[in-house]
Amino acid sequence: MKKVILHVGPSKTASTTVQKFLSEYEDAAPYQYPRWGWTRPDAGHHNLAYEMRNDDRFTPSIGGLDRLTEDLSNGKSLFLSSEDFPIYAPAMQKVKDVCDRFGFELEVLFFVRDPVARLNSMYTQQIKTFVENCAFPDFINRAKREDKLGLRKNVRDPLARIGVKVRFLPFIGPRLNQIFADMCEGYGFSARAEQFEHTNPAPSPEEIALYRQIGHLMKASKVSHWEASNRFRTKYGFTQKFFGFDQWLIDDVREYLEPEYEDLAELGLGDYAADLEATLWKTKPKNTNISDQDKFRDFKEDISAFMKL
Repeated sequence: MKKVILHVGPSKTASTTVQKFLSEYEDAAPYQYPRWGWTRPDAGHHNLAYEMRNDDRFTPSIGGLDRLTEDLSNGKSLFLSSEDFPIYAPAMQKVKDVCDRFGFELEVLFFVRDPVARLNSMYTQQIKTFVENCAFPDFINRAKREDKLGLRKNVRDPLARIGVKVRFLPFIGPRLNQIFADMCEGYGFSARAEQFEHTNPAPSPEEIALYRQIGHLMKASKVSHWEASNRFRTKYGFTQKFFGFDQWLIDDVREYLEPEYEDLAELGLGDYAADLEATLWKTKPKNTNISDQDKFRDFKEDISAFMKL
């Protein structure tokens, strides 16, 4: 049966790396990676996602459901990717209806990452792009309810009820390049692990600490936080990575989400299930507190003064 693959991310699972590979792919393959619907340089089909969500950012001229309909009417199997694709079943139904009309199976591709690591990455991304300005615990209290963290209740089960299959794949950092290559090979794209090498734009140790402590003030500054934290790197000698999760907050997230992440093999992760489960609910890395709080206070004060906060 002809098929449409909808890679929905989620965010902070290296979707851009997949999009870059497929957008530059030039060999013949069973699936076409369309050039319509791109709204950003990362070559994802975000415009289709916006139309599915009734988002004001949707731009008809870029292409959405109309171009999907055209391609499927011509018999093309498609691989579409956007971390903005909604999981909400009524929104997904819009794409399924088009697939059904032309006899295509719709498959959702979803990468599973440890919630603790993903939430931390979500927060720092929001802070460094000046989208968020709330304190870290407040962000986590809200974000742990994000729909794509509910693997069963929000992702698999609602989509199964409308006849959409979800294929779960693991996000395991040290093995990710090979996982991406194997995934693409499975869909008929010739791929090698080294083609998925990417530069991780993760913030520095000082920046992570800075986000949590004074992130809510950054919007008022005209000085880049990158510049500010790097300026004092040598002076204070912070060289280890700091993540915002204290143990009590990890426990809180785990209590809320653990049922969604039990028995990953049952979700179809197979041989990867045990390796992925081993990454769950852990601090990354081990140092989750800055031991010398007096020095850290001076560090913050210097940065605040430099940024004129």
